Amino acid sequence: MSRMNLHFLDARGVLSDLRDWLDDRLSDAFDKGSALLRMEPVDVVVKAGARVLPEKGHVGYAPEPGLIYVTVDPANPVLAANANASLERMFVHELHHAARWDGPGYGNSLGEALVSEGLAGHFAQEIYGGPLEPWERLPRDQIRKYVMHAAGEWDSRSYDHEAWFFGTADFPGQLGYSMGFQLVADHMMRTGQRSSALVHEAASAFRSSLDQI
Repeated sequence: MSRMNLHFLDARGVLSDLRDWLDDRLSDAFDKGSALLRMEPVDVVVKAGARVLPEKGHVGYAPEPGLIYVTVDPANPVLAANANASLERMFVHELHHAARWDGPGYGNSLGEALVSEGLAGHFAQEIYGGPLEPWERLPRDQIRKYVMHAAGEWDSRSYDHEAWFFGTADFPGQLGYSMGFQLVADHMMRTGQRSSALVHEAASAFRSSLDQI
C-alpha cells in the first residue's frame, strides 16, 4: 500500500497557522495520486521559504527516489487562495516524478527530462483538469522552431537544463516544459494511454512524437 510520511520543518512555528490546511490538502492530493500510480512509500518534507514561484506561493522538488520537498511562503496571499487547487496540482506533479524515480528515473538526457516533465504535467491534468500551467502554454508555432535543436540533443547528457526549461537569450522561457507537454500529448493521443499508465515508460518510446509537434 502507498504511504506518505509528512514531515514539517517548523521549529520556529512559521507554519503553525497553515499546518492543518497543508496536511489536509497534501494528504488529499496524495490519496488521489497514489490511487492511480505505482507508488512506493515517500517522505514529504514541508518547509517555509521565500524561494517559491511568486504566482503560486509554493514550489516542489522530487530529487531522488522516495523524497519530495515542498516549500511554501506563508506571506504570499496566493498560497492560501489556492486558485484551481494550485497546491494539489503541484504536489501530484511531484508525485509523478517520485513514482517515475522508481522506474526509469527522471533521466539525465534532454529527451528524458522532456518526457518526465511532460508526463508529470499531464498527470496533474488527469486528476484535476482545469487550465494549463503558465509554463505549459507556449504556442505550438514557437515550440516548432526548436524541434530540430531538441532532436539533435535528445540523447545529450550535457544539455543545458536551465536554458531549455527556464530560458536564456536563445531560448524562450519554459520551452522545455511546453515542448514536453506537447510531445507527451501526441503520444497519449496515438496510444490511448494516460500519464498514470505511462509513468515507467522509457523516454525512447516518445521520441517519434517530437517530430509531430
